[in-house]
Amino acid sequence: MAAHSRKVLTEAICASAEVFKAKPFFLSDEFSLVDASIAPILWRLQSYGIQLPAQAQPIVKYMNSIFARSAFRACLTEAEREMRH
Repeated sequence: MAAHSRKVLTEAICASAEVFKAKPFFLSDEFSLVDASIAPILWRLQSYGIQLPAQAQPIVKYMNSIFARSAFRACLTEAEREMRH
């Protein structure tokens, strides 16, 4: 069941790669509530055992940009910070 869920989530994320490629933020030139909602999910992918494939490169670029924001980092709990170390 978990493997199937990881596969479905990975496929759904990869299917949206073009959306993440269109603008610096999610369909916007500015950071919005949508980005603030998506970022924690993307942050957890690694801890869920999800590795994004090469075709998801626009999403990886987006993730790196969001995760580098000081405001994003400041909002992480200690447990969340440990998820990606």
